[in-house]
Amino acid sequence: MAKDKGKELSEIAFVGFLFIGLAIGAYYNEWTTGALSGLAMGFIASLLIKMKY
Repeated sequence: MAKDKGKELSEIAFVGFLFIGLAIGAYYNEWTTGALSGLAMGFIASLLIKMKY
C-alpha cells in the first residue's frame, strides 16, 4: 500500500515540478533552461518521495 502511494506521489511531484519549470522558463522566455531545471527539480522531488516511502 505505501509503495503504491509513494510511486503515485513521486509521479505527481515529477510532473508538477516539470510544469513549474516550463512555466518559469516561458515567463523569462528561456524555454530550454526552464525545461531542464524543471526536469532536474522533478527528479530530485521524485527521489526524495521514493526515499521516504
